[in-house]
Amino acid sequence: MKKIRALASDLSEKLQLPQEALLGAAKLSVTAGRRVLIENHRGILSYGPAFIAVSTGDAQISLNGKELKLLAMNREELLIGGEIQSIVWG
Repeated sequence: MKKIRALASDLSEKLQLPQEALLGAAKLSVTAGRRVLIENHRGILSYGPAFIAVSTGDAQISLNGKELKLLAMNREELLIGGEIQSIVWG
């Protein structure tokens, strides 16, 4: 599996394509500290008004803030709103 990921990563570099297009890698977009869009997520691990943890398959994204809430979710995208104070990807 690691060889396939390495090959896809090299291919995305050579073709100048984003890795998420070939690997299904997670992509995080933050808008004005009030909304977070996570693409290619693997599910919510923990949910509350001050903390939300999301699986990306290889890692975890942790959001800390105030009045956090799930605004929309489908199989590929997750939209979270509220006052985003910090984001940890690890």
